Amino acid sequence: MESRRRILTGSGSLDAQLSGGLATREVALAYGEPGTGKTALALSAAAQLLLHDPAAKAIYIDSDSKFTPTRLTQMTGSEEALRRLVYTRPTTFDEQAEALDRLPEQLQPGDLACIDSVTGLYRVETGDTQKTFMENKELNRQLGLLKETALATGAAVVLTGQVRSVLDSPVPTVEPVAQRLLLYWSDKVIRLENTATQGVKQATVEKPRGLRGATRFRITEKGLEDMERW
Repeated sequence: MESRRRILTGSGSLDAQLSGGLATREVALAYGEPGTGKTALALSAAAQLLLHDPAAKAIYIDSDSKFTPTRLTQMTGSEEALRRLVYTRPTTFDEQAEALDRLPEQLQPGDLACIDSVTGLYRVETGDTQKTFMENKELNRQLGLLKETALATGAAVVLTGQVRSVLDSPVPTVEPVAQRLLLYWSDKVIRLENTATQGVKQATVEKPRGLRGATRFRITEKGLEDMERW
């Protein structure tokens, strides 16, 4: 079972950077600080899929409780598209695991699964070695399942990830929470940042190395709008 079709993000420049969009049978990670456009990117990809493929569906696992039907309707311009959206809002890490465990039976080739964010309910407690070990083990299992599901079903998977400050960095720097695990399981990694221009976001493809580069966009009512000039 295989699908080679790409899923558009809504940003033509980012799609070009990604060799045509988000690849099916792959896991893509978008990470960044709050307000950098992670949820907007995930929603925009879901909207593009629902608009351009009447046979496809999008599954949205809203672990950060940021999804609103109104926002997706704005992006698609149609409430009809919502009929092909499967929405889940887990409130605990265990509930997130249950939602992910259902994905292999829900997805078909060309579908899209968005997990926003995959580390939102993940908690590592300083000083509790056993709990930290178990949380890391479960996160690793969930990420491995997502990669296996993408390969087996021919769907695309988009993860958003929270960040933490790198304390020993000589300049202010952030990295994804659970960086080692997320970078290992993700085929594509996109860093999102705010820029000096109000409302303008920057997306930098960090993985794979061959696609490295940056693009800029605004978030509008309809989704993502490319910036023609920096």
